[in-house]
Amino acid sequence: MEQNSHLASDPARLTLSTCTVEVEANCNSVTVTVSGELDMADSDQVGDVLIEAAAAGSPIVRLELSGLTFADSSAIKAILAGAKAAEDQGVTYELVNPHKRVQRLLQVTGLASALTIVNEPDDMQGPNSL
Repeated sequence: MEQNSHLASDPARLTLSTCTVEVEANCNSVTVTVSGELDMADSDQVGDVLIEAAAAGSPIVRLELSGLTFADSSAIKAILAGAKAAEDQGVTYELVNPHKRVQRLLQVTGLASALTIVNEPDDMQGPNSL
């Protein structure tokens, strides 16, 4: 397979030990969706996917985290690897819809103010209700 096999225009899905990673690229952005738990078992692989996403040539890398229910310090390392790669490539890096547990970790570590966090409504979870 080609070196950028994770970044094909059709969504790619990687099932790792504790999480699932989906990558979808188009001319405007690369969206990396991480679901499950991200810890030291998979953080290096996720970091590599994020670095590859930053180098894909799209102006925006979006890291979708609504399905990430657990993250530890190794997950932070992976997120920061993606942020550094995006900065090096001159592309925008966004954390999208972080799960409340992940949002709390970002706040405690000070990364919530250092990284761009985008909270968007999720149409995939059904109609909005009060």
